[in-house]
Amino acid sequence: MPIDTSVPVSLPVTRADALRSLRDLGLVEGDVVLVHSALRPFGQVDGGPGAIVDALLDAIGPSGTLVAPAFTFRHEAVDHPRIDPANDASEMGAISETVRTRPGALRSTAYRHSFSAIGTHARTVTQTDPELSVFDLRSTFGRLLALDAKIALLGLTYVSCTSFHFGEYLVQIPDRHVVRREVSLQAADGSVRETTMLDYQPRPTDDGREYEHEHDFDRAGARLEQAGLVRIGSIGNAVVRVFAMRDLIHLLLDAYGLEPDVFYLDPSVGLTTLPDGTSISTGDLQDGAGRLVETFWSCVDPALIHR
Repeated sequence: MPIDTSVPVSLPVTRADALRSLRDLGLVEGDVVLVHSALRPFGQVDGGPGAIVDALLDAIGPSGTLVAPAFTFRHEAVDHPRIDPANDASEMGAISETVRTRPGALRSTAYRHSFSAIGTHARTVTQTDPELSVFDLRSTFGRLLALDAKIALLGLTYVSCTSFHFGEYLVQIPDRHVVRREVSLQAADGSVRETTMLDYQPRPTDDGREYEHEHDFDRAGARLEQAGLVRIGSIGNAVVRVFAMRDLIHLLLDAYGLEPDVFYLDPSVGLTTLPDGTSISTGDLQDGAGRLVETFWSCVDPALIHR
């Protein structure tokens, strides 16, 4: 159902507001939910990121599992990084870091694509072989797929949905490849061992661009919406999209053989405009590795983004 922009946005957002919207969007007791989030698009939130995490946990109940990325791009800034899963802060925003630091949360071990999880299947999602790529079917993404996880985009467009890279990995797009990295891995007791980890990286181009083809994940996301496979609503000022990981992966696998450009920007059209909400460029932000990156917030009213 399209977002009704004629209804004024109610701020500040409360835990009860967020819970009500999440239930309207189909989150139920026992769900496994992978959450990609940005706090600022919500507008003012009573209780900050903790209120959003509480609402997510309320929605899925004690039998559910909440999963959030806890990525660490700063590990790419050095040739031989020290990976410290117990202490490395997430670079994926305040909601993600709140999940990571919750008592009882578990975290996977990965070169940069680690995940935090709380709930029934947290150990299954996080206790994976750190020498496997996280996109391997035996690792975190494969296990989320097997658990029939839902994906919730809170205040973000599909550009920030890492499951698209999972799809790229499965179809083996030519723009990315797996690389081996030498690392020092620090255990919870402080001991350190030398090991190798796999990472899924853009394949270097001759002219220095990150990709030979510019990516547009909103293009495939819009197709998922057109097929009626995405539930769309809002929490405060943040546009929220909820869909099944299996639906996304099936769409990408089914389309790729005939449409190998399904992940890419259509130069005749330009970047895809999603029909619900307003997509706002964050501008160039610096990630932990010192690179300038751009992502997109999804909101009802750009003027209400929290400053």
